[in-house]
Amino acid sequence: MKNIVIGLGFNLFWLLAVWGQYQYVGILISLLIGCWLFYHRSLPFAVIASVIGVGGDYVLFHLGVMQFPLPTNPLFAPFSSFIPLWLILLWLGFTSMVWIMRTQVLRLPLWGVIIGGSFGGGLSYWIGLTLEAVTWPYGEGITFIGIGVVWGFYSIYLRWLLQVMTKRKTA
Repeated sequence: MKNIVIGLGFNLFWLLAVWGQYQYVGILISLLIGCWLFYHRSLPFAVIASVIGVGGDYVLFHLGVMQFPLPTNPLFAPFSSFIPLWLILLWLGFTSMVWIMRTQVLRLPLWGVIIGGSFGGGLSYWIGLTLEAVTWPYGEGITFIGIGVVWGFYSIYLRWLLQVMTKRKTA
């Protein structure tokens, strides 16, 4: 039951980030702080794990693979040359959820993590495309495949980092 609640909670967080974009940044930050207060060990993992995801999205953004609508609020204008703040918060929320679900993730075979991560990551960005949170100038097919491949590598990295940080936690 706990896993279902965590999964539904993350999906709500994802929806607020992707569909709401800058509209719900305050709520996203509050939810992250609450998560990190309750699951305090998820904070270091989320920060370390998110660096590669945010960096990867930054590279894809600057290569023109993904484009984001410009923020209308001048407070968020500095993010127009980086990736959107809501996407950075989404990475922090996703990696926090991965830490909280680490026992289940670590039970999965590596091939299952790679396949699930590749498809799930690609699907997540494709849904973001349908919600007009992102555009894919190179087209849907090739971009979906490319993002899926990138997410396969993210999944390997996240699984490895989970193993390393879980061992440190128990050592």
